[in-house]
Amino acid sequence: MARPTVVAWAVCAVLAVGGSLTVGGVAAAKVREGFSGLEADAGSKAGPGSGTVALTLPASAPGEQDSLPVPVNAGGADKTGGSITKADLDAFLAAHTAALKGKNRAGFLAAVDPQHADLVKKQGQLYDNLQKIPFTTAAYAVNAMDGGESTFIQGARATVTVAFDHQISGVDSAPVEERYKWTVERTGANGALEVTAVEAPNRRHGYPAPWDSVAGLTVLTRSHVVVMADDTSAAFAKSRADALESDAEYDFGHWTGGSGTAPGFAVFLTSDRKAYEGVYDQGRQESVGVTVPLPAAGEAGDSGTYPSSRIAVDTSQYKNLDPADADIVFKHEMAHAMIEPFEDLSGRSGQEHLWVIEGFAEWESQRMYATSRLLYDGDTLHAYMTKHGAPKALPTDEQVYSSDSDTSGLGYFYSHMAMRYMADKYSPEKVDQFVLSVYKNATKSGCVDDAMKNVLGTTTDQFTQGYAAWVRSSV
Repeated sequence: MARPTVVAWAVCAVLAVGGSLTVGGVAAAKVREGFSGLEADAGSKAGPGSGTVALTLPASAPGEQDSLPVPVNAGGADKTGGSITKADLDAFLAAHTAALKGKNRAGFLAAVDPQHADLVKKQGQLYDNLQKIPFTTAAYAVNAMDGGESTFIQGARATVTVAFDHQISGVDSAPVEERYKWTVERTGANGALEVTAVEAPNRRHGYPAPWDSVAGLTVLTRSHVVVMADDTSAAFAKSRADALESDAEYDFGHWTGGSGTAPGFAVFLTSDRKAYEGVYDQGRQESVGVTVPLPAAGEAGDSGTYPSSRIAVDTSQYKNLDPADADIVFKHEMAHAMIEPFEDLSGRSGQEHLWVIEGFAEWESQRMYATSRLLYDGDTLHAYMTKHGAPKALPTDEQVYSSDSDTSGLGYFYSHMAMRYMADKYSPEKVDQFVLSVYKNATKSGCVDDAMKNVLGTTTDQFTQGYAAWVRSSV
């Protein structure tokens, strides 16, 4: 089997050499909306399953806002008469949901003003894409309003925050939320409501999803994976779907931290760089693989509950590589998504711990290889360490997610080695327990220190000294 390479996959410094990836920088990353050790760039884881479904059709482009209502007839509205109430919007969105559930394309598009041909086309593409996704639930609803009013009366135009609450079967343990900003208008006192614009929300909540942004989504399902791809990666998706299922089973098979993990993974594949950076509004320009936590549907999402994630991968680096190298990225991102439901995202990080987050995913994706078999930046570990030196401290958040690929690559390397040391000295089971403790207490000021004490029976300083000595002797 090919020797694995560095898991810090840099967009700007990834080369295919001798059938393996030689990389130096960051890329297999996790993004959370609003919180991380640093501010997220965007505003800110048995045998293969059967029953492949390979379909190709279109998609669309929607949006959001924090408050519902906006003044009547603002902005030079040319529609007069009538009013729009909360009850009207509830009924309007209930009919839209029923059309989606009932596979009624004409009914779904009836919500859109026919005079806006481009919007009708995009919403038709969205409908076609949504029909391919194996949803357990999928419903549109008016999002919460400023002040929490139960009703309101406006004139003939309303700007509405619309929530698309959905749960993908085998992927989401609970419904999650995507948000849009709709402009809804009524012509005359008794005219029908019609959507005249769909835009990006202020707080995107996973917008745009692949079903919004891809004009022809390929969808493949396996027991633990739902694979989505645009035209640039449809063939790659079909050839790799079984391997992605095996990668998922690999991660689940190693986890010893108990129940509560994500049941499966939704993975979007594209080699279109713009599409990759734009999907889920993650905007990590230096990455080629990313995991984006999604907020829970309803009020729970606003309180920091993120029960599921979405994975996106830029496939341009992997199409002609040894499959073992590509698997490292997918296992890494699935490791993030697998344990994301445990992480407390209700506030800012209490203690720097990106080394735990990325180190765990690095270790998990390459734990089947002996340390002596790893390559970093195309070098043996000994050569890499001779170049960069042994660690003197645990990696900082700033180092791990640095915009400088060399700095970030070294941060990922040290994070990986810290987890390898932990597994070697304390056991792989202790690694899972340690990571679980840090995730569950992420907003506490001593989340790492407490996990060191309560799980490993040591202090952070003692661990750091042991880790630095281990790296010098093992590498």
